[in-house]
Parts: sequence; structure tokens; C-alpha cells
Amino acid sequence: MQLTSTAFISLLTVLAVVAIVATVWLMPRINGRGVRGHAARLGLLVACQLAIVLALSAGVNAYFLFYASWDDLLASGSGQVEVGKGKQGSAPVSRSELLSRSAPELSSQLGLKTPDRDGRLEQTTIRGLRTGLSSEAFVYLPPDYFKADNAKRNFPVVVVLTGYPGDPKVLVGRQELPKLALEELRAGRTQPMIYAFVQSTVVPPRDTECTDVPGGPQVETFFAQDVPDALRAAYRVAPTRDGWGLMGPSSGGYCAAKLAMRHSDKFTAAGSVSGYFKALKDATTGDLWAGSKALRNENDLIWRLENRPPPPVSILVASARKGEKKFPEAERFVALAKPPLQVDTAYLAEGGHNLKTFGRLWPETMRWMSSKLQVK
Repeated sequence: MQLTSTAFISLLTVLAVVAIVATVWLMPRINGRGVRGHAARLGLLVACQLAIVLALSAGVNAYFLFYASWDDLLASGSGQVEVGKGKQGSAPVSRSELLSRSAPELSSQLGLKTPDRDGRLEQTTIRGLRTGLSSEAFVYLPPDYFKADNAKRNFPVVVVLTGYPGDPKVLVGRQELPKLALEELRAGRTQPMIYAFVQSTVVPPRDTECTDVPGGPQVETFFAQDVPDALRAAYRVAPTRDGWGLMGPSSGGYCAAKLAMRHSDKFTAAGSVSGYFKALKDATTGDLWAGSKALRNENDLIWRLENRPPPPVSILVASARKGEKKFPEAERFVALAKPPLQVDTAYLAEGGHNLKTFGRLWPETMRWMSSKLQVK
């Protein structure tokens, strides 16, 4: 039974209801004022509370997809930071590639029925040649991609990175970004663009912050080189940096901004949705820089603006003035920006660090991205 399945959530809910009813019925019938009586009543209350907490926790997890599977949950519960090289194919890899391309069940939920009218959503796994890393992904192709007179046309690409722990199904299914992209396109607010929704946590449970870890996974290289190469091999995409952008929420926003700033030869724009701009170090990351302050500084976007030449890219800082803890950090980033780096802002008066706030910021982020990308 899957961790996020309706059957599992329903089972825990039924057990919680049974526990409540049993507690109400049994409590008056437990006799005795001694240790045994008190222990029995206490045990009954604890069991009831545990059943309720489990049901609520499973429901919240199923909604936000903090843990997408039992393996994900159990690995994160180990308390260990694991270093891995990602998924390796049994056969030699000659190039970065998409291992498979299939139409997911989410397509019908999003109303994507006819490719040349609605576009098409594909589910895939991206495997990198340089790094040996793999990541689950969804790719949305706009309706224009399938029109006969566009058979030789290339399209701009937006790589959308999840936050941590993240799952691209949240971006595609819960936040319905392909559907939003189609709505914005039909309304004439954006140009036709290819969206690749990619899981940024490629070596779970470790949060690599899209970093090339010394002696560990080369995640920055994966997203800066392997992912674009795999998409170029599979789709008609922009041939130069002018048609490539990145965006993401939370840590995905940090990754998007970092990749654009450190790889301005690959990307021209990045949208940071409720993202942060300093190099993070906590229990989920471990030491990403092998104790090197210099390496950590190079991954700190505030430090880079203070100590490195600004890169020729455009960045959108999308956030909430009230309710977003990292807003002062975002303001600091904006204040430090200078040409040729161009930084624009999209601020909500009030919000939070949650899917609802992200949802309010996505439309403006898509429109801004559309204005920055062009196929040359």
C-alpha cells in the first residue's frame, strides 16, 4: 500500500475513528484507582492520540508530498546523510538522454487531450552522461510544437526545479503548472515554451542545493550540462542560451538563480519563487563544500554579488513582503545587483512559504520568463 495512496489515508482515518469511539466507550468501564487502572487509562489515551496524529500526518504528507514513498520516508528517518552517485544504467551511456517517454495519468486531470490544441505532457527519467545521475521529470510541450507549419521550429525551454525534498508531481499535479502554462499561452500573455519539471533532489535524502559536492554527486553539472543535453537530444529546443531559463520554488528558486549566475553561457534567465540566496548548511545538506570556506562562498549568491563580476543574466525575485522569512535576504540580493545582471521583482503584500503563495506567484513568473527568452 503506497504511502500517499487514498486507500492508506482512508485506512488510517478509519482506525483513528475507531480509536476515538473505543476510548469514549472503554474509559468509563476501566475500574480501579491503582497503578493498573491509571496505566490502562493512560495507554488508551496515548493509543487514541497516536492514531489521530498518524491519520493527520499521512493526510498532510499526501497533500504536500513531503515524502512520496516508503523508501523516501524511511531513508529520511535514518538520521544519516547519505552520499551517492545516483542511478547508474547497466549499459554504457553514450550521451545524456531521456530513458523513456510516456503520457502520464495526470494528462487527463489537466485536460490535455489533443496535442495540437492542448499540448502534451510526457513523463520521463533524465540520465546524465557526465555525472551518472538521474532524475524523474515531466515535460510539457505546447500546442504549437505539434502544428504542421512548426515542424522545423525550435522552442524556448524553461527548466522548473522542485524544492526540497520535492516531487515534480506537486508542480504538475497539485499546482497544475502545465495547465497554467496553457492558460497563459491561450490568453496571449506568454509565448509557446517547453517546460521541463525536474526533481532537484537527485540523491535523496540528501539536499545537495544543486552543488558539485567534492568527492560526491556532481549535481550542479547534472543540471547545467546533462539536463540541457538530454532535452536537446529529445526535443526541438532553442540552440543557444538566449532560449533557456530556469525557475523553481524555495530551494528550487535558489538552484535556479545559482545555475543561471554560475552558468551564464547556458542560461539567460532565472525565476526564484520564494527562494533564498545564501549557501545553506543544515542536517539535510551535511557539508557540501568539504570544509572549504572558499567553495561555500562561490555558492553563496549574496557573496558573489559582493565579490565577483555580475553575470549577464536576468533574474526575477518573486516573494512576499510579509510572511516570508527570507524576504530580507531577497531585498539584500536585489539591492546588490548591478549591470549586466538585471534583477526584477514580483512581490505580494502578504503570503508565506507554502504552495498557496507559490501558486499566486507562478503566473507573473511565467509571463516574466516569456519576455526574457528568445530563439536565435
